[in-house]
Parts: sequence; C-alpha cells; structure tokens
Amino acid sequence: MTGQATGTIIEMNTVGGNTNGIYVAAGARDTTIRQNTAVGNPQVQLGGSQPAVRAADIVNLAPEDSVVFHRNQCVTSVGGPCPSNTVLDGRRPPD
Repeated sequence: MTGQATGTIIEMNTVGGNTNGIYVAAGARDTTIRQNTAVGNPQVQLGGSQPAVRAADIVNLAPEDSVVFHRNQCVTSVGGPCPSNTVLDGRRPPD
C-alpha cells in the first residue's frame, strides 16, 4: 500500500517470496491488516545474497496509531507485530 491511502483493509491474503510481504507506506491512515499469512519475504536467496536489503514479511512505516494489526502470521516485521516472534525494530505486540 503506497501513498496517502486511507480506510484500507488488507485481509485474508497469503504473501510469500517478495522483497516485502505487506508494505504500508508512511502516509497511510486508518488501515486494518488482519488474518494474513506473510512468510518468506524476502526470499531466502535474496536475504542471503543481498544482506544490505532491509525487507520483512510486514513493513509498516505509518504512525503507530494509524494501523490496526489483528491475527496475522509472520516471521519478521518492521513497525508491526509478528505474534510470538522478534520484531526487528524492537516494538513488541501487546499481550
């Protein structure tokens, strides 16, 4: 999702093998991301051969209160929760 998107719902998708799985741009507002499976972003080959590429299953660059995450499955994230997994930027999902 790019630009100034508002009121977007990303729901029940399976995303894998991309540089970024689910990408939320800094200008996004009032966004809900729920019941998605995003795993294997970036592909193992890209992550191993280009370690400088910063990529993850979920990348959220929008302000923290602009996006709601609910019941997603992922392994890596930036600015968003991955249940029971490490979040790359240090923010943890709520208990």
